[in-house]
Amino acid sequence: MKAQIYDVFCSDFAQGNPCAVVELVKWPDEAELLSITQELAQPVTSFVVKSDSGFDIRWFSLEGEINLCGHGSLGAGAAVISKYGLASVTLISQYGQVVITKENGRYKIVLPSWRAQRTAMDKIDFNIPTADVFSTRDLILVLESEDAVANFVPDFDQMNKIEDFHAVIVTAQSTPDSYVLRYFAPKIGIDEDLATGSAQCSLAPYWFNKLRVTQLSARQLSTLGGYFEIEQAADASIVVSAQVKLRL
Repeated sequence: MKAQIYDVFCSDFAQGNPCAVVELVKWPDEAELLSITQELAQPVTSFVVKSDSGFDIRWFSLEGEINLCGHGSLGAGAAVISKYGLASVTLISQYGQVVITKENGRYKIVLPSWRAQRTAMDKIDFNIPTADVFSTRDLILVLESEDAVANFVPDFDQMNKIEDFHAVIVTAQSTPDSYVLRYFAPKIGIDEDLATGSAQCSLAPYWFNKLRVTQLSARQLSTLGGYFEIEQAADASIVVSAQVKLRL
């Protein structure tokens, strides 16, 4: 068994989010997968098993299995594409398929476009002015400026009380065709994520509609920083383009 570490969603000004990738011959039990994840000590570890139908994948944070990880998928896709000499790969999970394609030195991932739902804030109080609030799998707070996102102080006690959502995202417009974000998921062991591909499933459709564009860039204002380029697809999905670097 060999582990590789990839930095995903990096750029000239962003270090991205690290993930470990481990290819297995067959699936061990969940406790062993979690033990390996904790030993590797990366925010997420992607486990891949080659099967007759392609490549099966599972993602683990340090707390347990998670149901979709954009940067973990891109890291795994880069590893499989490099090892097997492929142009693209379909990763198969129990939550659906993820397609990773290498194009012009960057990696693209097709992700679902999640429809925004209106959300009442009467039981949720983060004591901060919001320009908008909506939900998907996550709870999204649209703040009034990029500075407000950068200076947002998370209340983890409050976040842990929210039962209905996977994570809390704060976001704001940056330029006419870009936005910024921060992502908090303390319930799955990630107080603040470094660079989150799946967050764009919630945010990109909202900003496509709000800014009336079909291509966006986004920056995640974490300690290491993340950078994303997103395209609107015709089939109710989005395409996220990223830089993925193998640590030598």
